[in-house]
Amino acid sequence: MNPGETSGREPVRPEIALSWKRSALSGVGPGDGFDADPATDLDLSSRLLRAARPILDEVAIQIAGTGLCLLLADRDCRIVARVFDNQQVERHMEKLGAVIGSRFGEDTAGTNAIGTPVEVRRGIVVNGEEHYLERFKGLSCYGHPILHPVTHRVEGILDMTCIAPQANSLFAPFLQRAAADIERRLLEGSRASEQRLVDAFQRVSPQRHVAVAAIGEDILLSNRTALDLLDVADHAALRGLAADLLPDQSRTVNLELASGQLATVQADRIAGTNGGTLFLVEHVHRPNVPIRRRAAGAGVADRARAELRRVRENAESVAIVGESGSGRTTAVRDLAGADPVHWTDASRIPIVGLDRWLSVLLEQASTSGGVLAVEHAHLLPASALPVVTDLLIADGGPRMVLTSSPIAELSPAAAAMIARCPERIAVPPLRQRLGELPEIAQAMLDEIEPGLSLTSTALEALVAGEWPGNLTELRVVLTRTARDRTSTRLGLADLPDAYRTSSRVSRLAGRERAERQAIVDALQECGGNKVHAAAKLGISRSTLYSRIRALDVTS
Repeated sequence: MNPGETSGREPVRPEIALSWKRSALSGVGPGDGFDADPATDLDLSSRLLRAARPILDEVAIQIAGTGLCLLLADRDCRIVARVFDNQQVERHMEKLGAVIGSRFGEDTAGTNAIGTPVEVRRGIVVNGEEHYLERFKGLSCYGHPILHPVTHRVEGILDMTCIAPQANSLFAPFLQRAAADIERRLLEGSRASEQRLVDAFQRVSPQRHVAVAAIGEDILLSNRTALDLLDVADHAALRGLAADLLPDQSRTVNLELASGQLATVQADRIAGTNGGTLFLVEHVHRPNVPIRRRAAGAGVADRARAELRRVRENAESVAIVGESGSGRTTAVRDLAGADPVHWTDASRIPIVGLDRWLSVLLEQASTSGGVLAVEHAHLLPASALPVVTDLLIADGGPRMVLTSSPIAELSPAAAAMIARCPERIAVPPLRQRLGELPEIAQAMLDEIEPGLSLTSTALEALVAGEWPGNLTELRVVLTRTARDRTSTRLGLADLPDAYRTSSRVSRLAGRERAERQAIVDALQECGGNKVHAAAKLGISRSTLYSRIRALDVTS
C-alpha cells in the first residue's frame, strides 16, 4: 500500500494517510460510532482556560454570522471550551459528540483537527472526506496546537470547524494568531505564577537555621541551608508531599532524609502558582519516629536486615527466600561476612548433569568452616532433595545456606526441605523497598560509573515503576541509562521509554496499581490494539479509554 492510499479509499495527503494508519492501529474503524464519554474531572480554572478566555470572547464576536464554531481542548484532547455562531451549529456539533469533556484523540475519534495536531505538533487542515470516521465527513476543520513558550509542551489545541466539504484557507492564519495570543498570555501567567512563588520564598529564605525550598512545576529554589541538607532524592519526596496538598493548604510531617537524618517538614501550597509549594525543613536533634516515604516497604527491608544481623551470630542452616533478582545472593554475602563462601547453583544441573553437580556439592560439604551456598534450591530435582536435606541437618562442615523462590511458590517437597532450615529470611522485592530506591540506585550508579547521579524527576519515575525483575531489572535500566547518557546528571529523558512513568502513578493505591498493570499487560499482549485489549479485559472500549486516562497508562 502506498503512503497516500488506504484500504481502497481515494488517495489522500501523506499526513492524512499516516493519521488514518495510526487510527486503525488504535482499533478505530471508519464505520465505528463515537463514544463521547465526557470527562468529569476537568479543571475549569486551569491556566490554559485562564489564558484563553479573553481570546475566546474576542473570537465569539469575530465569527458572528459565519456559521463557524471554535473548540478549545486540553493536552489530553478533551474539549474544555466552545464558541458557536448560532444554536443550530451548536446542536449539530453536540449530536456529533462535541460536548465539554469529550475526548477527540486519534485513538477515539480517528483523524480530526484536535487529535491529529497533537500527534504531529503543528497546525493541520482536515477537510470533510479526510476525516477517518464517517460521521465527521460533513465537517471541515483546522486545528492548531498551543505550545507553552518556555517548556514547549503542548498545553492545548484550538480547532475551527465549519459544516462544509472544505475548510476556508483563512482558518489557518486566523487560528495561528489566536493560538499565539494564548501562548503569550500563558507566558505572562507563568511568569506571574513563578513570581508569586519567588516572593513567598524570599520572605522566609533568610532564616539561617531552617532549610527553605520552593518547588514549582518548572522551578526549584533553595537557600544555603537547604543546599547543604537536601539531596536530589529529598526533592523527589517533597514533590510527592506537595502533590497531596490543595491550594493554601499547609501540612507538617516528620521525614527521614536521604542522609538518614530526621527532619520536620512544613509544606505550604501557594495559591496561584500552578502547584508551587514552599517547604521549611528543620533538622530534628531529639529522638523521633519519622514518617518514612514508604513506611510499609521500609519496614519489610529493615526486618530483613535485622534478621541477617541476628542469624550471623550462630552457625545454623539458613534459607534465604525471595523473588528472582531481589538480592538473595547479596544477602548470602552479607550473612557470610568475612567467611569464605563455596557456591553451588542448582540452575546448572541441566548443563553439568546431576551426578557431577552432587559430586561437587559433597566435596565442598566435606571442607570445614565458611559457608556452603546452594543457589536456586527451588530448581533441585526430586532425587537431589534428600541429599541436600541430609547436609542441612548434618553436624560439622561449612554452614549451609539455601536461596530459593518464596515458600508459596515451591513444590511440597521443596518446601519441606526449606522447612528443615532452623533459620529463614525473607528478602523483600524492590516494590516493597521504594523508600530506599534513591539510595539503592545511587549505590548501583557508583558501581556502574562513578560520578553519575539521577535528577529528582528521574528518581520520581523510577519510584513509580513496578519492577517485576527487582534489583536485577533496576541494574539493567541504570546500566543502559549510563551508557546512553547525555551528561553526568541522568534525567527523565535519559531513561528508557518504558520507565518514564509519571509520579502520579507512584501515588496510586494497591488496587489501582493492579488494575493499571492488568491494562498494560492486556495492551502488550494485544499489540496495542485497544479493541482487542478491551475484549480481553471484559470491558467496553470507552471504559478502557477512561481507565487509561485515569491511571496514566502510556499506550
